[in-house]
Amino acid sequence: MKNTIKISSILLALAIAVAVTACSDKQETAPGTPPDHTDEQNNPSTQPGNAEQVPTVKEGTGTYTGQADPHTVEIVVDGKPTAFQLGDGLDQAVADLQEQDQVQFKYEEKAIEGEDTLKQLVLTEIKKSDSVQGAGQGGEGVEGDTSGKDSSSSASAGGQSDSGDSKSSANSGNVSKRPAEGKLEVTLEGNDEVRPAKLVQAEGYSLYIPEQFSFDAGKHLLYMNVDHEYSVRIEKLPADFNLDQLESQGKEELKPHGEIKKLGAADLTGPMKDALIFLTAFDSSGTHEYIVKKLDGSGFVFHVTQPQREASEGFGPLAFAALNSIENE
Repeated sequence: MKNTIKISSILLALAIAVAVTACSDKQETAPGTPPDHTDEQNNPSTQPGNAEQVPTVKEGTGTYTGQADPHTVEIVVDGKPTAFQLGDGLDQAVADLQEQDQVQFKYEEKAIEGEDTLKQLVLTEIKKSDSVQGAGQGGEGVEGDTSGKDSSSSASAGGQSDSGDSKSSANSGNVSKRPAEGKLEVTLEGNDEVRPAKLVQAEGYSLYIPEQFSFDAGKHLLYMNVDHEYSVRIEKLPADFNLDQLESQGKEELKPHGEIKKLGAADLTGPMKDALIFLTAFDSSGTHEYIVKKLDGSGFVFHVTQPQREASEGFGPLAFAALNSIENE
């Protein structure tokens, strides 16, 4: 009997030990509190696609033409007046400059989301050039620099006036003999490029425009799709146009935009290098230009408006290449 009780006690003790061990194993294997990933989720640097983008730093040379406001200066680079935002700590460097000084500078190109051809230009360094160069001669070149090449479909033609907004081209009823598709040669960021272009036609002339632009034939207005105020109004001149009168008209037109500068042959390169008149004025609203050029035996005035918003480097070279493709119809 005693042996039976002793055996039963041993078995009971073993059963209790097994039960305790099982409970302990369950607690160890039970799911615990998941790791706290809050910090990783809230830290943008740990998220894919959020790596900080370092702006591209470039160098250039040109002619300093003044300040439009405390935060913006204009430099003529390869014959094209270009607006630059002032970076931190450049107030004194700019104050030491005189208008028409030849300058060397460094700048950053800050991309504008959704636009390949629009960038904001921000100066990081500027100083008077050690050696005097011809006005507007670029170093590495800004994307806004114009190419020395005409478009592959270039020549000349005519236009009229009035400013306007959207709508695509129409013509006067005459169908152009030019191909519906063409190409434009431009210089962007110092690189020669060939851009596809489509033919548009207005009364008396046609031209090729890149995909970033539209053309209102009724208003003779070439403009950027992303911002219609980046525009050029085309005016065809009569055969007996007078350059002195046109220059006076241009100065009167630009007078509301501040001091007017006339660029000479040494200041001009690219498609507008042979312009008969090139006047420019610069204020807080942007850059305004009055250009007279002879194309295909006809005289034209180009009324150029480049607002002072996000600086557009691509506007100048693309617009001028398009204008240089004009032919009479």
